[in-house]
Amino acid sequence: MLCARGRAYAGAYTETMDGNPNQRIGDVERSQALDKLGLYFADGYLDIEEFDTRTGAAAIARTAGDIDVLFSDLPEQPSTAITPVHDDADKELDLVLQRGKKLQRIDSAIWSVVMVAFFLGLFVLHVPYFWVVFIIGGAASAGARFLLKVDDADEKLFEELHEQEQSEREARLRIAAKRRRELEQ
Repeated sequence: MLCARGRAYAGAYTETMDGNPNQRIGDVERSQALDKLGLYFADGYLDIEEFDTRTGAAAIARTAGDIDVLFSDLPEQPSTAITPVHDDADKELDLVLQRGKKLQRIDSAIWSVVMVAFFLGLFVLHVPYFWVVFIIGGAASAGARFLLKVDDADEKLFEELHEQEQSEREARLRIAAKRRRELEQ
């Protein structure tokens, strides 16, 4: 029997099969199961080894029962039972992420202009005080943080989340590449 989350994820194809675990499935159902397992992996319910094992089983599944067993021990998705308190925290976190991404783009633009101005001042225009552009760049970066209301704690949180996203994305891409190579053989 599937848990509620498993039913929610697997329900799209198992409910249409009249609950017959021996009914054959096709590529569409296997692909849906792989997508759902990816969600569990992203939510932290599966580690890399479990994800690898279950996606391998989903890729060669032949019946609805083969798919059902992959979701039988997984809990409901936490985001389906969000309370208003969590909703506010999620909105605040989204705001921090948005501001962090804006700040990242602004800093990139500022320091690109600073570097161009530095090299132009130093090598082309022969300006005697070419190093002043670094002070201006620092002031512009500080001003951007002030205008976007990004403090040190927000910036640190954004950097941690960004690094975590990057490492999770890298792990998912490695697994997907491995899975693709296995399916192509």
